[in-house]
Amino acid sequence: MEDVRSALTAYVTEAEPPLGLTGDAVLAAARRSRRRHLLTGAVAAAVVVLALGLAVVVLPHRDPVASRPCPTASDTRAALTDRLSCVIGNAVRALLAPDARITRLTPPGETDPFRLVADPAGDAPRDALFHMGVRVTDARGSGSVYVLLVPSGNAGGPPCEEEGEIVCRMERTPRGVLWLSTLQSGDVVTHRVSLAAPDVMVQFWSNNSGVLERAGARLPKQRPEPPLTLDQVRQLALTPGLGF
Repeated sequence: MEDVRSALTAYVTEAEPPLGLTGDAVLAAARRSRRRHLLTGAVAAAVVVLALGLAVVVLPHRDPVASRPCPTASDTRAALTDRLSCVIGNAVRALLAPDARITRLTPPGETDPFRLVADPAGDAPRDALFHMGVRVTDARGSGSVYVLLVPSGNAGGPPCEEEGEIVCRMERTPRGVLWLSTLQSGDVVTHRVSLAAPDVMVQFWSNNSGVLERAGARLPKQRPEPPLTLDQVRQLALTPGLGF
């Protein structure tokens, strides 16, 4: 794990409303209409269709990008990066408010905020660590979401009893062993979850600062809490399709 941490440190130096229609209400309306002989069976069917249409109208808006189909190829470095970037982008966007603004933190200049970076550079699809960071800004301020993927059979994880630790626990899942931590440094709180799966080490974390992490530098607090809860970060670590 120290190799992963050292590699990453070196890199980052720089409610849904109610529908208003219920099943009972629709049935009651249909009975009243039938008693008054104002609706035929065909019109009653149209009422049901209308109810379904209303349900669609009042559902919260969802970013269509969050459900776009992802490529499946992993035979080259570029194909693997495309697939993993798409899966991660969909998963993170699905957990954020539709009006949240997502911008790139690592590295600057990339147009796709969720495009993973592979280090070291090369062609071998699985002979690298993949990482990425984004800034998330909404009405409460700015925070960050980071991810690190390491092709590995390493069963280790971040140790507990770290400095500033608020929560640290281990959890066994069908996908692998999870380590869940909440850490605090100054005013900045970080939720971090690591998954040790047979073929990959997955780590996601989210903090309440939208400033790029730098080794030895204290981050400024820019919102009351991270944009993602510990449970949501756990959900990201267990996202299907993150294997190599």
